Parts: sequence; C-alpha cells; structure tokens
Amino acid sequence: MMESNMNYMNALRGLGTLTHKKKHDCLYNRAHMDKYVYCLEEGLCALHSVSPGGRERIYQYFLPGDFVGFIPAYARTYPDDTFYAFSITAKSACTLYQIPYSTFREFVEAHPDFYRWLFETAIAHYDNALKHCYALQDGDNFVSLCCALTELAIYEDTHYVIHKDFSYSELAGYLGIHTITVTRLMGKLKDMGIVSKRGHQTVIQNMEQLTAMAQARC
Repeated sequence: MMESNMNYMNALRGLGTLTHKKKHDCLYNRAHMDKYVYCLEEGLCALHSVSPGGRERIYQYFLPGDFVGFIPAYARTYPDDTFYAFSITAKSACTLYQIPYSTFREFVEAHPDFYRWLFETAIAHYDNALKHCYALQDGDNFVSLCCALTELAIYEDTHYVIHKDFSYSELAGYLGIHTITVTRLMGKLKDMGIVSKRGHQTVIQNMEQLTAMAQARC
C-alpha cells in the first residue's frame, strides 16, 4: 500500500472504535440498522447476495487493509430494492475499526483531498467485481480459478499466499462450482508446481505462470 494510502487509513482508524465480528456476522444489509464504515484489520469479509432459493453468490472479497462499506454511507435511498439484495458479511472472525457514517462524512468534507483516494478505492472494488464476473462467464473452471487466485493473493514474507480463511469450499462458492472441482483443479496446480500447501494455507510458488494462465481469459 502506498504511503498516502497508509496515511488515510491511519486517519480513518483514529476516527473509529476497534471491534470484533464473528464469522457470519452482518456488517451491512437492508435490515441491519448499524450505520458504519469499516477498516478491516484481520479476517475476511464478502459482498454477496442470497437468492430466494438460498443460493449464495459472492461478488467481491475484502482482505486486511481494505476499506469496507462506504458506498451505503452516501447512497442511502434507492428507487427499488435492487441494492438491498446485497449484504456485506464476515466470512471469518474479523477485527475492524468501525466509524459512524456521520463521523466519516464530516471527515471527508473537512479533507477534500481524501475524495481522490476514496474514488480510487471505489474504482478498484468495481474493477475487481467486473473482472470476477467476466472470468466466470466463459465457463472454463480452471482459468476462472487461476484468475481468482491471482486476484486474492497477498504478498507475505517471500511468497504470495491465499488468505488462510479461503477454504476450498469458500473458493467453490466464489466460483459457483462444486468443492470437489476446486479440489481437483488445485491438485492440478500442485502437480504443475504452481501452488503448494503450508498447513491450511495455499502458497503460490510461481505467480508469473499462474498470471499467464489467468490472462488466457481474464
């Protein structure tokens, strides 16, 4: 993260209260009346929806260092229920700084230079969601998995890794495929020497090759 981004995040943390959320706790949906934006410190959150039939669709993940939930702070009314179909939920135990909408908006008004960073953050989230949807439309599960791994990888020590809370079932839900399919495809990547396992965490051994395979479609 660039120094200016770190400065903004540190300023936002100073406005908030440190809080902890359990897995499956809701950070935002139509019925959730707490009005906060969040700086995610530890854990994994997702923007998702659940169909009337109970099927979950995940549009975007939020990782440590992400700024979460600021769009509803501005878009408070909608002409229909489309936006309200979405929720932001903790997909693991999470540690976050929560900032009331009013405090957040006052900070933004007092710091006009913050708008550019906020705009760039919104564009990055939008771009990630579009890339994910685009990667899924072709139906090539292997390429879609490669795209997801490059998107979700974070650099840690000397290697890129996938957040420890991304189980194969979580990845399967993100890609809209069966867990057994993810298991088979991850086995293929292991055989190719592209990924390995370190405990419960996936380690990317060859990001260059993984990226090349992902770019075949995404």
